[in-house]
Amino acid sequence: MVELEVDKRAYNSIQNFSKIIYTKAVVNKEDLPKKEEIVILTYKGKFVAKALYNPNSVIIKILTTKNEDIDYDFFYKRILNAKLYREEILNYKNTYRWIYAEGDELPTIIFDKYNELGAMQLMSKLIEKKYLNEIIEALFELSDLETIYVKKGKKGEKIKDKIFGNKKKFETVIQEGEAKFKVNVKGHKTGFFLDQRENRLYLERFIKEGDRVLDVCCYTGGFSVHAAIRGAEVVGVDLSKKALKTAEENMELNNIPKDKYEFIEGNAFKIMEEFIEDGERFDVVILDPPAFAQTEKNLKNALRAYSSLNYLGIRLTNRMLITCSCSHHVDKELFKKTVISSAFRAKKNMVIVDYKGQAPDHPITIGNRNLEYLKCMFLSVRR
Repeated sequence: MVELEVDKRAYNSIQNFSKIIYTKAVVNKEDLPKKEEIVILTYKGKFVAKALYNPNSVIIKILTTKNEDIDYDFFYKRILNAKLYREEILNYKNTYRWIYAEGDELPTIIFDKYNELGAMQLMSKLIEKKYLNEIIEALFELSDLETIYVKKGKKGEKIKDKIFGNKKKFETVIQEGEAKFKVNVKGHKTGFFLDQRENRLYLERFIKEGDRVLDVCCYTGGFSVHAAIRGAEVVGVDLSKKALKTAEENMELNNIPKDKYEFIEGNAFKIMEEFIEDGERFDVVILDPPAFAQTEKNLKNALRAYSSLNYLGIRLTNRMLITCSCSHHVDKELFKKTVISSAFRAKKNMVIVDYKGQAPDHPITIGNRNLEYLKCMFLSVRR
């Protein structure tokens, strides 16, 4: 294994539980490998950690601070610890994010469990090539899973989709409070957005019988279903025709009458502008767009998009706004400022009822604030 000497700042960061350091912290940069490898990090000649290095990234990801083998036992113990946290601490049963990369000390691996189905996003060709079979074996050993579907986690990684177990089963129905949802593990990312679970359940307390609810970027109807089962009439908007078809199926699955919902395919900004022109108003407006800022370079344009979307949403709501951002590069305070600025622009006085984040099965450890990405603000209109 290649040994890389790190500077004092990186050493202290690792000692304070950080699971990433940057390549600029490497003293002997001339020894950086030309391909993806597991490397040994040292400080003043002493062992510090084993880590995953990828020449295509400026981030080095810590695997362990113990001088231990990276083998089946290594993955088994971490996967078991992740399971115990979800089931014993959080009391989650059949459906949850089981592995959240650095949050579970398993960098480059995302894994969601939906009853008997599992979906994995993998962001390391090295992990796939050397350790995937051991990881899959441990997941089956520790669960009632029948099928595990593996796909690449980001563009550029030459990882082919793989199926383990039952090669014909990809769909199941999950329970979220009183709501039910169809999940297909072949779908977008891992098939469903579990990070919003607690926020969807929290939404229900603000819904009244007969409310008109606008769900913007509704995807497969997560927030829409929770609003509808509380007696609301829902209008959902999304660009994806396929997602909206699943949203309709989810409404049917929850026995919501067809006259209680409508899904509109199209550009959210244009549709919201048309609603304003037509004098439409809603009791509750939900904004849950995809990440507008994929990189730091996109930040300026992303903030403009968030500002416009929230301005339109605030114009359309009579009582409540639930607004979200899943952009890593837009932090909590920046998002809050953007939403508040949109309220000033719309000339509406609003109360910040609550500020929430991702569900706790997407753990944010004390040394890794970079794992925090989801922001969800609940605001009411002051009359």
